[in-house]
Amino acid sequence: MKRTLYLILALFLSIPVMAEDIQIKPEQLPEKAMKVIKKAFPEAKIKEAVIERRASLIQYEVMLTGGVKLQFHKDGTFTECVCTKGAVPPILIPEKIRTFMSKEFPDRTVVGIEHDSKLFDLTLDNGDELCFNSAYRLIDIDHADEKK
Repeated sequence: MKRTLYLILALFLSIPVMAEDIQIKPEQLPEKAMKVIKKAFPEAKIKEAVIERRASLIQYEVMLTGGVKLQFHKDGTFTECVCTKGAVPPILIPEKIRTFMSKEFPDRTVVGIEHDSKLFDLTLDNGDELCFNSAYRLIDIDHADEKK
């Protein structure tokens, strides 16, 4: 019984060690991530770059001047952009989604985008959230006024 208790205690004490954020120099970012940053935000400077390690997940978080937060997978693949001032650059939004947005939401600005292999989530300037599937079809809308 005592041994089991020690084993459980050791497990709980090791969990914080498994999750860590390490500040890195911009030049330590994957080349693929640097290309995205230079192409989408040619005028911006990197304020902070962090590698986040969570158990088996490794990703990079980058803060740029101008209120931009980016996330990348460990290989440098772009996964998220949040702009507190201004819009997400069109280059980060798939063309089919951009075309849909210009037709269906011409007066709205995309201020956030997040994607994985299956979904694209867009946040608009009015707080609405749109979800697209991997075929770039709209599958859900969460209206900001319904969240209150």
